[in-house]
Amino acid sequence: MAASSIQQVLEIRDASIPKDSLLGNALPGSSLLDVSNIPRQCGLLSNDEINITENYTATQLVTLMALGQLTAEQVLRAYLKRAGIAHQLTNCATEFLGEVAINRAKYLDEEFNRRGGPVGPLHGLPISVKDLLIMRGRRSVAGYIKWINRIAEDDALILKILYEAGAIFYVRTTQPQSLMHLECSSPIYGTTVNPFNRSLTCGGSSGGEGALLGLKGSPMGIGTDIGGSIRSPAANNGVYGLKPTTFRIPKQGLVGVQMGRESIITTIGPLAQAREDINLFMKTILDTQPWLRDPSLVPIPWRLITLDSKNLTVAVMWDDGVVHPHPPITRAIQETVEYLKKSGIRIIDWEPIDHQKGWDLISALYFCNGAETERNMMTEVNEEPLPLTEWILNQPHVKKRNWTEMNELIVERENYRNRYAHIWNERETSLNCSIDCIL
Repeated sequence: MAASSIQQVLEIRDASIPKDSLLGNALPGSSLLDVSNIPRQCGLLSNDEINITENYTATQLVTLMALGQLTAEQVLRAYLKRAGIAHQLTNCATEFLGEVAINRAKYLDEEFNRRGGPVGPLHGLPISVKDLLIMRGRRSVAGYIKWINRIAEDDALILKILYEAGAIFYVRTTQPQSLMHLECSSPIYGTTVNPFNRSLTCGGSSGGEGALLGLKGSPMGIGTDIGGSIRSPAANNGVYGLKPTTFRIPKQGLVGVQMGRESIITTIGPLAQAREDINLFMKTILDTQPWLRDPSLVPIPWRLITLDSKNLTVAVMWDDGVVHPHPPITRAIQETVEYLKKSGIRIIDWEPIDHQKGWDLISALYFCNGAETERNMMTEVNEEPLPLTEWILNQPHVKKRNWTEMNELIVERENYRNRYAHIWNERETSLNCSIDCIL
């Protein structure tokens, strides 16, 4: 049953790959590790399509479309084709929405001509979507074979908001088994790889988004993050990502075994090619006052602020006391520090505050039921847990807790947070400056 369902899903995905993106004989063999230049060099993209996908940020694209200098269909077709190429190189997509997306782009162009202006602040912007977010009439497996035939009856609220702002959803992207990997391997879709070195990981759990944006197959994508799932793929693929503070972005329409758990709460956030596009994403959503549609959100508008580098202090944590960085990571931090210093930003060293305790707490808080639900999800359909799934579910502090024990764990969580904040404040006082962030 599971095998036939997986085969059906893969056939649907493969049939949805845009025909004009098929690499055929130009598809490189597995021995070619760095495929980052293939989209530009394969001969499938026109000069205009290369220009659209490589030389403009999302913010610039919506500006050009609002001015009528580019059409929504032009931009959509360029990204749809490039996304198809990216998928063949990295296995980053679960489904392409080509026909629906093209019809949407044509509609937006017609509306632009009728109105004499754009349909919302994201008019015509193609946005890729992590498969975890539900779309009406489409599957959302949420990392488990058991849910392979689950069809959504509605769209996630964040998709409704972005759609109303003029966005076009054109491709859905991969995620790992259980969603709890900083990697992207699934018994359903296989492994998504890093476009700059296909022997390495693209990160996870929003790994499909990371690989797709790394190959410039998307100007902006939507991921989720509970423990690094936006930040990891953004870092691994050289793009920007943001895990927003909890209760800022609506998450109605997320599906997964973690839903309903308040111990550690996931968030939805953007991945993008440019820093300014993170601002575009957040401002567009918060300008709609989403707290009026999702009462769990805090009613705080998006603030536009100007920073003076001369008044900024960045604390650098060279080692967290648990995991010692590899030399290339240390070198990257050193280079970043030198760049920040040249920009006039004050740099201080940061001593870690019992990060082993932090990991012990969060790994326990992820699975207050001892990961019983996760294991049952796999056992019921004979799904074998992948090594990283086993690793996270078998952390020493993962165990089934009763109500009292769970409350005690929540108190420990709050004590740790308060302790960290207290030490942070003490260090600011001793240095007579604010510490604005930790690198």
